[in-house]
Amino acid sequence: MMTAASRPRLVRLLLVVLLTSVVGNIPLPAHADDLPARSSELPSPPSADEAVSWEAEGTTATLDHVAEAVRATRLHERGLTGRGIGIALIDTGVAPVVGLTDVVHGPDISLDSQAEQAQHYDVYGHGTHLAGIITSDRLDAPGLAPDATLLSVKVGAYNGAVDVSQVIAGIDWVVQHREEHNIRVLVLAYGTDSTQDPLVDPLSHAVETAWHNGITVVTAAGNDGQVRDSLVNPATNPWVIAVGAVDTQGTRRVSDDTVATFSPAGTPARGPDVLAPGVGMVSARVPGGYLDTTFPGAQRPGDLFRGNGTSQAAAVVGAGVALMLEDDPSLTPDDVKARIVDGSKVLRQDGTGEAPGMLNLTQARTSDVIGAQVHLLSSGTGTLEGARGSYHLLGDSPLTGEQDIFGQPFDSVVWAAEATALTSWDGGTWNNTEWTGWGWDGWGWDTAEWTGTTWDGWGWDGWGWDGWGWDGWGWDGWGWDGWGWDGWGWDGWGWDGTQWD
Repeated sequence: MMTAASRPRLVRLLLVVLLTSVVGNIPLPAHADDLPARSSELPSPPSADEAVSWEAEGTTATLDHVAEAVRATRLHERGLTGRGIGIALIDTGVAPVVGLTDVVHGPDISLDSQAEQAQHYDVYGHGTHLAGIITSDRLDAPGLAPDATLLSVKVGAYNGAVDVSQVIAGIDWVVQHREEHNIRVLVLAYGTDSTQDPLVDPLSHAVETAWHNGITVVTAAGNDGQVRDSLVNPATNPWVIAVGAVDTQGTRRVSDDTVATFSPAGTPARGPDVLAPGVGMVSARVPGGYLDTTFPGAQRPGDLFRGNGTSQAAAVVGAGVALMLEDDPSLTPDDVKARIVDGSKVLRQDGTGEAPGMLNLTQARTSDVIGAQVHLLSSGTGTLEGARGSYHLLGDSPLTGEQDIFGQPFDSVVWAAEATALTSWDGGTWNNTEWTGWGWDGWGWDTAEWTGTTWDGWGWDGWGWDGWGWDGWGWDGWGWDGWGWDGWGWDGWGWDGTQWD
C-alpha cells in the first residue's frame, strides 16, 4: 500500500472541505473580473485524501447553524461582532467574492506572487472558505465575526503549494506588523507531520513568539485522525490553541455531537484544547478556482462551497476569540485559552471529562478564569528540514535541508534570535532575501520581483517559470485561460505531501 510519505499529494491547508446549501446565484464584485478563468481541460484525478476532504456527503452546517451551535449568536445579541479586532489569516489568500470585499491584504509571499493577476488573490479556494467563516458580511452566509478586520497573508499557491519557510516568514511578518491593524488573533490552518521537538522546532517557535507578543494563535489539529493520533506541527506547541473538529449532525444539541473521524485524538503529551464544528461547513467559494473546478460536487447554490476539516474548526474558534476580545480587550492569550477551555462543553459520548469539549462562547465569555500557562520556552534552534517532516516542494530535486525557497541558507540560531527580538523582517527582506515590497499600495502590501536562483539551480527568471507542468500526475498542458498560466510553468515541479488541514 502506498504510504503518505511516498504518495505525491498536493500541499493542502489543514482542510478537508466539502460544501452545501443556501441561496441562488449572487453576482461577484467588481474585482472578481480580475480572477482567472479555468480552462476546460481538467487535471488528473485528485488523491484519495483530497477527494475525501471535498466530496464526502453528510452533515450540512450553514454558518447560521454554526453560530448557534457554538453560542456565538448570544454574543451577537449583545452587539459583539468583532469590531476593532484584527484577525490574521495565513493561508492561500482571499478572493474578493461576495461578503469578502473589505479584506486587508498583507504581503503575498506565495509562489503565485510573481503573476500580477494572482497577487493576493486566492486561486485555490481554501483561504477564502476560512475567511467566509470568520468575517463574511453576506446576509445568507454571515461570518461569526463579521466586523473584525481580516488581514490576509498569502503563502499558499494556486494549488495549495507552500514550504514551511514561507509560513514561518508569514508568521514573523504578522508579529512585527501586529499594531497596524490591532492583530490580536492568528488563524493558522497549516501543519506538517514533523516529529521534531516543539521546544526546538522553528515553526513551533514562530507561533510561540506570536503568542508571547499578545496574539492568540489558533491552530488546526490536523486531518489524519484515522491514521494517527498525534497533532500536526505547530499545533503540538503547548502554548497555542489546538482545535479539533466536531460533527454537529446539523442540530443545535451538543448531546448528539461526535468527534469527526479525521480529527486526531492527540497523545498523552499533547491533544486538542477545544473542539468546534468542522464537518459540512458551508462558506465562500472561489468560482473557477482549483478546488471549485476539481470538486464540483462540493458547490452549493449562491456561490458557496461545502467542506470538512480542522481548518474550518480553527476558523470558528478564531472568530470566537475576536468576539471575546471585543468584549474584554484586556484579556491575554493565556486568559482567552483558559476561558475557552473552561467554558467548553464535554461531549456526552466521552463521559470521562478528559477529552476536549465543544466550544461554547457564552460560557467562555462569562468565565472568570485567569490564564497562567507554565511551559518551557522554546528555542527555535532546531532544523528547518525537521519542521517540514515528510512534506517537500519538488523541483529538479526536493527542497530539503537548511535552505528557504530561494536556496538561501537558513541558520535557525540566527533566525530564532531575530524572531524573538522582532527583527527577522527588515522592510521587505527576510533571511537576507527580498521577499516582498516595503509598504501599502492602497489596498494591499506591495509585492517584489523575485530575482536570482532558488534551490539546486532552480531559477527565478524575472517572474516566469518555463514549462508549467506537474510531471507524473497530470498537470502538463493545464492552463488558466486569459491570464497566463499557459507557458508559465514549473517544469517537473510538484509537491510531496505538505498539507492544509
